Amino acid sequence: MEKKRFIVTGMRCAGCAANIERSVKKLSGVADVYVSLASRTMNLEMDPAEITPEEIVEAVRKSGFDAELVTTETQKKEVIEEEETSAYFHRFLTALVFGVLLCYAAMSHMAGLPWFPIGTRANAWLQIVLLVPVLLAGRRFYISGVRSLLRLAPNMDALIALCTGASIVYSLFLMGRGVYGHLYFDTAGMIVALIMLGKFLESRSRRRASGAIRELMKLAPESAFVVRNGSEFEVPVSDLKAGDLIRVRPGERIPVDGIVTEGRASLDESMLTGEPIPVDKTAGSRVTGGSVNRDGSFLFRAEQIGEETVLSRMIAMIREAQGSRPPIAALADLISGYFVWGVISLAVLTFLLWILVGGLPFAGALEFGLSVLVIACPCALGLATPIALIAGIGRGARLGILIRNATALETAARIGTVVFDKTGTITEGRPDVVGIRIVPGAGISEEDLLALAGGAEQHSEHPLAAAIVREANARALKLGNPDGFRAMPGHGISCNLDGRSLLIGSAALMRENGITPAEFDEESSAHSLVQIAADGNVLGAIVISDRIRQDADEAILRLHAMGIACVLLSGDNPRSTESVAEKLGFDACHAGILPGGKAELVRNLQKGGPRIAMVGDGINDGPALAQADVGIAIGSGTDVAMESADMVLLCGDLRKVPAALALSRAVMRVIRENLFWAFFYNTVCIPVAAGVLYAFGGPRLSPILCAAAMACSSLFVVLNALRLKRFRE
Repeated sequence: MEKKRFIVTGMRCAGCAANIERSVKKLSGVADVYVSLASRTMNLEMDPAEITPEEIVEAVRKSGFDAELVTTETQKKEVIEEEETSAYFHRFLTALVFGVLLCYAAMSHMAGLPWFPIGTRANAWLQIVLLVPVLLAGRRFYISGVRSLLRLAPNMDALIALCTGASIVYSLFLMGRGVYGHLYFDTAGMIVALIMLGKFLESRSRRRASGAIRELMKLAPESAFVVRNGSEFEVPVSDLKAGDLIRVRPGERIPVDGIVTEGRASLDESMLTGEPIPVDKTAGSRVTGGSVNRDGSFLFRAEQIGEETVLSRMIAMIREAQGSRPPIAALADLISGYFVWGVISLAVLTFLLWILVGGLPFAGALEFGLSVLVIACPCALGLATPIALIAGIGRGARLGILIRNATALETAARIGTVVFDKTGTITEGRPDVVGIRIVPGAGISEEDLLALAGGAEQHSEHPLAAAIVREANARALKLGNPDGFRAMPGHGISCNLDGRSLLIGSAALMRENGITPAEFDEESSAHSLVQIAADGNVLGAIVISDRIRQDADEAILRLHAMGIACVLLSGDNPRSTESVAEKLGFDACHAGILPGGKAELVRNLQKGGPRIAMVGDGINDGPALAQADVGIAIGSGTDVAMESADMVLLCGDLRKVPAALALSRAVMRVIRENLFWAFFYNTVCIPVAAGVLYAFGGPRLSPILCAAAMACSSLFVVLNALRLKRFRE
């Protein structure tokens, strides 16, 4: 199965999204269909052997909408609905002005307001004249609503069309009978004007909520200065090739990802990583497309271009996440699919009950039926979840927190324990030699022991091995060439060097080979100890320490303040791991865990316990990240493995871990508030509009007030979601 994403146009409410889902789900070879009203997208899985994207697009078109497969070209294209254009705003103003005049004309004689000295018949015809511009301005309601009714898949526009259409037809019927005093043209006109106002404000707010992708897309420059054959000239970014040398001057944006070959500069990467402090770059440093060159001029070689750049992958990840469905939305989406039919049925039932049981005249019963039609709001249900996701995931992107999908975000809000890998996560990941210990009677100097270990470790890729070789080179020691080199992941190495059989690694490795490991002072055991044995005897050990990150202490404090337990996980020796855990206040620690055992430990912690988040580098900790309920990869934003975790923290700041979990909690809180409001609004307002209070001597709601309430309902959901844009770490 392949994941595909489509841009869908023409949707007007949650009912539209539900109708598209039902149509596409019927196709053979399609699974996990989700249509998001807020992001105007459809995500699904399809079997290329059974169905093509063109067939899916055709199914959407048969439903009355249009769709386009997201490709490299369409990814960069903004889908701007007509509500967001100036043309729609002008039509709304037309509807508002003529709607107000229409109301004034209809009610002036009842309120004793000044008006033209004309009779009731002429006034009725004037109302029709004033109504025509309103109907023309809101013609989309009628076009969309009638089409959806003909397809037997009514949407919110169908409710508006039925309500206003019934008002107009009944008013014309009264005029035909010679009644001109109490007509409903003004009701129809103001309903259209108020709903257009609500839609316009909702669309503007929704556009603000989804601004993260637009801001990221603006980071990519249109052109770049390429140096070829000693000449420098400007070319479109789309023409760049991997290997091109690119010149960047002060104030310019980096066009693609690459490595600096000449010069130095200070880059602002805040829009990508959320880290406001500029980063110095020199020859050999990696640069990321979209960052800004604050000062200095440099050359860099392009490595990742097009969709392979960090910026493009970020945009793709955010789009996918914003268009995904969290489990919490399932009930609301199910109800939205049948909501409009239910409202139409309730409106008809209300009308009949008031005539047959309530004893109201036709006009009075009609008003109650129209009120039910217009006060119901499927959009509030349909927007409650996706608009919060769009705002929250977008806010996370601005903070350097990438969230892969809505399910991960919902799970992250319920995390009870965070497991941290030690090396490279809690510590800086660049260990240094801080001491050398010689076993009494070994007959070897510190420098000879370091040279022996440095020569043996030259072919190892382990960070501790790199620290030993680096220290040996710093002391200008002569290193021999080993043979028979063999690496034992999580333990150490063995080889032959200078006629000796060497075994270098942990105390456990010594025991496994029948060698008694050396015991050292307590201070040394609080660090990583690499023991060196030659021909079956331990000669000594190299003491290596990896500095704790400056932001680790604050990150752990914040997590504890959130009621989250913290566990430290390491393959290092117990004393070293316990020392770090004590300094930072971890609730528990597990040492001596081999790479293959990290996932097993996470699995054991999950049994009968709280939900677990695993924080690691996204590469070496892949199995553990995948096993955890939420895997959080932490890196620099350029070398981080984006595919390895549910969340990616781009700038490598550990304080982003509690920020990510707090953001998840905030998003889920807003979603619950929105869903509560949507259900509460419709549950309470529909009976009130149907006249439940009026039947017991209470007030009644006019169709115009109901239209205003409906417009405010969906607007409330969007504005509530916009609060997430102000989320602070």
